[in-house]
Amino acid sequence: MKKLILFVVATGAALAQSPFGFGLKAGVPLSDALSTTPGGAINYFQSTHRYTIGPYAEFRLPSGFSVELDALYRSYSFRQALSAAPTVSTGAWEFPLLAKKSLLGGPFQPYIEGGVALSHLSVDDVLELNHRNNYGIVLGAGVSLHLGGIRVAPEIRYNGWAFRSFSSPFGNLHSNRNQATVLVGIGF
Repeated sequence: MKKLILFVVATGAALAQSPFGFGLKAGVPLSDALSTTPGGAINYFQSTHRYTIGPYAEFRLPSGFSVELDALYRSYSFRQALSAAPTVSTGAWEFPLLAKKSLLGGPFQPYIEGGVALSHLSVDDVLELNHRNNYGIVLGAGVSLHLGGIRVAPEIRYNGWAFRSFSSPFGNLHSNRNQATVLVGIGF
């Protein structure tokens, strides 16, 4: 076990000097994926599962610039208020491609980021589904802490999606096009 830990730290230290980085991002959505409005012909219940997780890869450029690609997974569900209605569960894969700029040098580096994202829903065809695939913009800011060969980077992100992936015929359920997430990246 000690040899494995030593190997991981040594590999991380070597990769910290490399222009390539990789790791895992995990976080919590600050906004619900869906909104419901009671009082219509058909009422809905929704649940945003409070996690986002996935790998990332980064290519570090000179002058504090970098390019990052993520593959983030999140899930949520909804159902009609009718007692016999099935729950519709959705898995959403989001693929942000970001340009990042570090604002300071050293072990404590605030940064800003922006780019585009693609999204794909893993869901059965249901009446409320409008778009299985989506695209949008991503804006964010965070701090990268360099702890030896490991980088820890808490950040906040905003996603603005082009389409509403879901909307009910009577307007009682719809996707939120504006979403925010707090993420923490741990990588090398």
